[in-house]
Amino acid sequence: MKRSLIAFATVVLSTAALSAFAQISTDTLPVSTTTKPWMPAHKSDLEISLGLNTFAGKNAQMTNGYELRPLGSRFVSLGAMHRFRIVNGQKAALALKTGLEVSWNNFMLEGNRVISTTGGQVSFTDSDVPLAKSKLTVAYLNIPVMPTVVFRKGAVSHISLGGYAGMRLDSYTKTKTQSGSKDRDHGRYYVNNFRYGVGMSVGFRCVGTVFAEYDLNNVFEAGKGPQVSAVNFGIRL
Repeated sequence: MKRSLIAFATVVLSTAALSAFAQISTDTLPVSTTTKPWMPAHKSDLEISLGLNTFAGKNAQMTNGYELRPLGSRFVSLGAMHRFRIVNGQKAALALKTGLEVSWNNFMLEGNRVISTTGGQVSFTDSDVPLAKSKLTVAYLNIPVMPTVVFRKGAVSHISLGGYAGMRLDSYTKTKTQSGSKDRDHGRYYVNNFRYGVGMSVGFRCVGTVFAEYDLNNVFEAGKGPQVSAVNFGIRL
């Protein structure tokens, strides 16, 4: 009996000692503060951009005679975009946004003017018939590269600032007379085959994203047409 009590006491004390040691060991071990990043490493989106465009020159005189309709000159793009996380912080993260985008610049001419090519030059001349609209449309395939700061909280969701480059896919002029007659002519019209520029976008939570783009090169080839660049701005869905 005595030996049984001693054995039982030994087991109880051993168990208690092991439990205490385990508790002490657990308390003294460093606690991991590693948490799962709040922003995913990769995100893909289908983006639609709707906006307006205009011509910009080094001075106001360079756009004289090449005015565009303020609300009729439009920009549209459709892109498959990817965002890659670079650095993840507690309140903000740094990412890189890129992808492929197809865009259309619809340069709607002011007044009764049409675009034509004569003598190796692009000409903006008055039409012989009253026009309802006259425009030059240029389609591009673009690759944007936009470093992006993404905010975890707040009214602003992200700010992107970077650049883009693209190549011309097609270009054509389209006119519509007051009587309803339409005419479309595909051609290069001495439009540069490549475009490049800088862009910026700011995203607002529950509202959407506003963007602006400025081409650093001219729309037309040097010496072939007006030395003007394209400026696009609008909203991105």
